[in-house]
Amino acid sequence: MIVPGSFRKYGPEAGEKGAARIELARIGSKTAISRLRTRAPLLVQKALYPNSALPGMAHIYLMSSAGGILQGDRMEIDLIAGNGTASRITTQAATKIYKMEKGYAAQCIAISARDSSYLEFLPYQIIPFKSSRFYQQVDLELERNATVVYSETISSGRTASGENFDFEICFLKMTARDSRGKVLFTDAAKLEPGKDEIARLFGDKSIWSMIYVVTPDSESANRQITAAIRDYSMLAGCSVLPNDCGLVIRMLDDSIDKIRQMTEAVAGIARNHALSVAAGVRAN
Repeated sequence: MIVPGSFRKYGPEAGEKGAARIELARIGSKTAISRLRTRAPLLVQKALYPNSALPGMAHIYLMSSAGGILQGDRMEIDLIAGNGTASRITTQAATKIYKMEKGYAAQCIAISARDSSYLEFLPYQIIPFKSSRFYQQVDLELERNATVVYSETISSGRTASGENFDFEICFLKMTARDSRGKVLFTDAAKLEPGKDEIARLFGDKSIWSMIYVVTPDSESANRQITAAIRDYSMLAGCSVLPNDCGLVIRMLDDSIDKIRQMTEAVAGIARNHALSVAAGVRAN
């Protein structure tokens, strides 16, 4: 992970070095964790199968024994979705970024979706506390006919405690590539309160959320998601990603419940789309 120069002025600071590597494989009719390696404070719950409509889809919770990310922490999360797997990964709660006297915290998420796999990574929101500094880098790699639904939700802070854009910096970067290493798209958001741009970016709302649906042949999903946005009457929009590799949905609201409801609606549409793509591949 190469941290942007914006963080050099804060200097290095030692913290926890947590890690989680989850490898998923299709075993019989189910997706299962074939290999797992963790280092505290990151923990992984065993796979659950709560969806009766998709009994083979693994639901996995990524947890932290620390209750959040502290000064100097470095977290590394690797997710490998094997051929033909179907999985959903989420967190048990919001990710809290605690106050920092010096240094910064960073998290790297690497997702590899193999041939004809389907993966949802839908963590709860990031809450940057007052005087926190956080960098997150997400790298996606997708093989043929794979679908990844990834969400990223940022709160303006602990609004119930009177904090509102009181963090120092929150820098989010994402890059998606195909199996040959070709860059499909990049996206980045550098949030530094105190500058006028952040108020315009959030549109006077307290929560900003992005959902990336990286999938082949997304035209029908685009129509359904656009209709869902109208039905939910949210300040949101859906755009086509570069190289026609999928869609990005951006939302602004003051209610995390509404954000989560819309996220679930998008995931449901993407899930049905991925199943139809897989059925078409099998038919051919």
